[in-house]
Amino acid sequence: MRRLFTALALALVATLVAAPAQAAKKVTIKLGTMAPDGSAWHNLLKEMGEKWAEASNGQVKLKIYPGGVAGNEGDMVRKLRVGQLQAAALSVVGLHDIETSPQAIATPGLISDDEEWNHVFAKMAPLWESRFSEKGFVPIMWGDTGWIYLFLKKEAKSVAALKGTKVFAWAGDNDSVKGWVAAGFQPVVISSTDILPSLTTGMIEGYANTPIMAFTARWYEQTPYMIKQSWGHLPGGTIVTKQAWEKIPEDLRPKILAIAREYGEKVNREVNRMQAEAIAEMQKQGLKLITFSPADQKLFVEMAEKTWPMVRGGVCTEEAFDEVKRVRDEYRASKGKK
Repeated sequence: MRRLFTALALALVATLVAAPAQAAKKVTIKLGTMAPDGSAWHNLLKEMGEKWAEASNGQVKLKIYPGGVAGNEGDMVRKLRVGQLQAAALSVVGLHDIETSPQAIATPGLISDDEEWNHVFAKMAPLWESRFSEKGFVPIMWGDTGWIYLFLKKEAKSVAALKGTKVFAWAGDNDSVKGWVAAGFQPVVISSTDILPSLTTGMIEGYANTPIMAFTARWYEQTPYMIKQSWGHLPGGTIVTKQAWEKIPEDLRPKILAIAREYGEKVNREVNRMQAEAIAEMQKQGLKLITFSPADQKLFVEMAEKTWPMVRGGVCTEEAFDEVKRVRDEYRASKGKK
């Protein structure tokens, strides 16, 4: 009997010792991002990582690979699939390699202002999250990277002058390439990490991206002209593989997710200010804004809309495009807008 009690006591001690050790097991999340080292986006991710460590008492660590160190967005998605990365902060173009639905909202000329954007995005996000979950990923943060504008090496005072411009096109996105062609541009397919050298050599003459990215990546130094009328809007998201997410203790996941959502909202609040500051700083360095005539502004919208047939059923499913457009149209009708 004494041996039995001794055995039970030893088992109890072993359990008590093992339980804290198991609970204290650390999880490292390796995250890739194209955000340049030291940029506002990178700094916010670092702050988020610090909050994770604090909230988890050091159990959850975020290791960030900024500035394309982990490759371009396509490379990051491949590394997520094989476990070399556990998370990535991606634009909608990178997310497209996993789930195409969010790219519908980035369709050129589809969304006209911030209020419209916020309404449509809020309506669509839950549906997108469920689709990512079905494919083994957890979207922990949605980010608004801002309005997209065309940046050019040479001045174009009219829409007609844009025809044939050699523009950057994402590698691996053939339908977007077709969209550029339909709009009258000459797309050049390269990795996003090669934009700056390609501008320098003249391989490309322009690109469509956010002022924040143009400024932080210093692309604007090779493209001193920006068309003031927006081309579209670029959403993004930070995703974690389900496999990595489930390694985080279950009781910590709500805290980690809440912190990520908090920083996503912080990015969204800051993006307009960051965009205005980026444009102002680039103007100080010689950037010139091109304002089209009213007639050309209308032609510019029509140019953007020529990409729609390639987006619908190509870049994203017909269903995804139609749903975003339906939500947009309902919102416009409620506001008396056309």
